[in-house]
Amino acid sequence: MSRLLIVAVLAAMLALTLTGCVTMADGTRVNIFVLLIVRPFAWILRKIYDLIGSYGWSIIIFSLLAKIIVLPLSIKGKKGMMDTQRIQPKLQELEKRYKNDKNKYQQEMTKLYQAEGISPMAGCLPTLLTFPIMIGLYWPISQPLTYLMNLTAAQINEIKAALSYAADAYVSEMTLAQQVFENFDLVKHISPNIIRMDFTFLGMNLGQVPDWKTINLLFLIPIVSGVTSFALTKLTNWLQFKSTGTMPQGQNSTMMYMMPLVSVWFGFTLPAGLGVYWIAQNITSALQEWFLYVYFEKQKLKAPDPTKLPKEDKKTNGQKSRSQRKKH
Repeated sequence: MSRLLIVAVLAAMLALTLTGCVTMADGTRVNIFVLLIVRPFAWILRKIYDLIGSYGWSIIIFSLLAKIIVLPLSIKGKKGMMDTQRIQPKLQELEKRYKNDKNKYQQEMTKLYQAEGISPMAGCLPTLLTFPIMIGLYWPISQPLTYLMNLTAAQINEIKAALSYAADAYVSEMTLAQQVFENFDLVKHISPNIIRMDFTFLGMNLGQVPDWKTINLLFLIPIVSGVTSFALTKLTNWLQFKSTGTMPQGQNSTMMYMMPLVSVWFGFTLPAGLGVYWIAQNITSALQEWFLYVYFEKQKLKAPDPTKLPKEDKKTNGQKSRSQRKKH
């Protein structure tokens, strides 16, 4: 419980820090999260789009680059989780032995972590730090007018009015951006930042919301999103079992099926571009999990066998044996 409490406190501190604001030189106040995470990622996504001219492929490349950026944190977090899983049998033995003495259990657990050279937070902190980054990726993709074209809320409302949307009507920015592409002459006067960003991808309009009653290419995006989410969970569990011999704690059939179902539900309620983003995230996450598995398996092969003496010791022992024989 103490470990969970520490993680919760750190998460709260991180959230408070990122949701704060700073005052810029011109006197405007900017959200720290937007300034440090969202805007840099939006700049990268815009550069990718300017280079290849396809929003769908930009999302896919963007997701891959994001995984590369957070890879060092992912490696550290994975190592911490694997180390923790490795000593689970010993922790369970301590828990049984000192089930009536919590203080003694905490002391022995601390000693075990120290003896094994493991930090209890090693698997949590790196993973915790990746959450703001993953959330930060969502904003530029879902709000292209705000973050890719740098339009103000007032300018976005002008675009809605020019395209005959009601002032109080909710329209996602991805849908609105596709309407801008199709009716560019009606809105180009509003701001020089407005560009014709094409949301068509493999014959689909990523600005549209898939309809579960209409079976077409768009219909497949939420389905593929759910399938890849389920496959990612299964792959992660299988690789961890192969590596440590234990399944991840807290994994159960309910969660395994719940997340894919949630992905499918969101896929049918939000523009298809976000579904493509989730599919790309699932696939790149699967590639990352496989890479980490191969990486740590190679590390195991390089590690010295504790049952064998080092070469120096063998040499020393050989010299001692020869000297002892000479004496005899």
